Amino acid sequence: MTTHAATALSRATGVQIPLSPADRNPLEHATLAPPAVPDWGLALGISAAGFAARAFTCEASSLENIRRFVRDTISDWGLALFVDDMTTVAGELTANAVRHALPACGEADTKAWLGMVRTGGAVVCAVVDPSPAPPSRQYPDHLAETGRGLLIVDALTSQWGYSEPDPSGKTVWARIAVPGS
Repeated sequence: MTTHAATALSRATGVQIPLSPADRNPLEHATLAPPAVPDWGLALGISAAGFAARAFTCEASSLENIRRFVRDTISDWGLALFVDDMTTVAGELTANAVRHALPACGEADTKAWLGMVRTGGAVVCAVVDPSPAPPSRQYPDHLAETGRGLLIVDALTSQWGYSEPDPSGKTVWARIAVPGS
């Protein structure tokens, strides 16, 4: 699987910088730190310590639930300083999936997934959607009302990227460094 990523140096210079094999997948060499409180999904058998996931649809209430889920999970992990940044990043990634990857509400019962993992020194948020189209960073006019989602993600994260799309979809992920965790 090929991974595409934006790092701070490539963002600053505009030059695509190849990632070393260790940087290609932010979860590959991760060590999980136990959360401050038990993870909600452990009792249901759908989660593990330091990992949480939730499905979402194009319904407005679904996106409200995702933002609440992110806030609660990050707070439960004892990372309250990062709640606003991660909620914003997850909100942008899920909004992009709804806008560009999910069929219009009422057309199909298609879902996408948001997952978060707490690894040594970072929290990674990943959104899996059914679209094979890769994400595309836009550079909107100053008065444009949309098109800044990935620019916001870029500004708030230490790294973001996506898996090589295939006919079943793609994963877009973002990493926020959490020093001292």
